[in-house]
Amino acid sequence: MQNDTKVLARSAVFIALIMIGAQISIPLPSLVPISLQTLAIYLCALMCEKKHALLITLVYVFMGAIGLPVFAGFTGGASHVFGPSGGFIFGFPVMAFMISAIAYKSDDVKVWSAAMLAGTIVLYAIGTLYFMYVTKSSMITALSSCVLPFIPGDLIKIAVSCIIVKRVKKFVVQKKNIVLNNN
Repeated sequence: MQNDTKVLARSAVFIALIMIGAQISIPLPSLVPISLQTLAIYLCALMCEKKHALLITLVYVFMGAIGLPVFAGFTGGASHVFGPSGGFIFGFPVMAFMISAIAYKSDDVKVWSAAMLAGTIVLYAIGTLYFMYVTKSSMITALSSCVLPFIPGDLIKIAVSCIIVKRVKKFVVQKKNIVLNNN
């Protein structure tokens, strides 16, 4: 019971961090804003088991899809999920699951960085392809709008994630306690 409560509380904290990160954003003409949302997802993926990271991000996407104002600019609704930046929204659970599957059990910053870089590339691919589909844009236009402006910020977010997780993972990630029975 106590473990379930901790998982639920941790999940709520990460959902809140993703929602807050989405609000710290810079709108761009490309319709895909720069935000701290991915930073929160990186943290979630590194500090939660893959199934929890997946569920946390799925809950976040669902909350936005039903209209709760959890996306950048306090927006929500199907128009955002299925709009030009929707591929990135759909890609968040994939990215979180992938990063966690690779890096959750590791304490190596290089593994974390590689996992976040790989997850980000997958997110870029999903988001860019969906952007091209919705906007009927060329690959060059989509990459110019959806990838190139974000690379420097995402590299910084990956570095910041490593620093934060290195300092707090030992307090957040629950280690299995061995209980001795003295009967």
